[in-house]
Amino acid sequence: MKLGILLTSSPENENTHTVISLSRAAREEGHEVSIFLMYDGVYNVHKKEFAELTERGVSIAVCALNAEQRNVKKVDGILFGSQYDHACIAGDVDRFISFG
Repeated sequence: MKLGILLTSSPENENTHTVISLSRAAREEGHEVSIFLMYDGVYNVHKKEFAELTERGVSIAVCALNAEQRNVKKVDGILFGSQYDHACIAGDVDRFISFG
């Protein structure tokens, strides 16, 4: 199964912990996971647990415009893309979950 996740919450929000836990569990079960970060969710790229998700095979993309607006610097292993990437994730997965 392919799981897509949208996260728009900042790192302090409980949604961040939920997304990290859900992504880890899905990967442990062998599912593909793609995360798209936008709005204040782009701040999560500097959270250690998110970097670890990429090491586990989770694909993470960020809205580059939102990152630029918030002065978030690029991070290796994370795609700084656009809403097109968001649409591609949403269109390619079996299940899509949004955390706002």
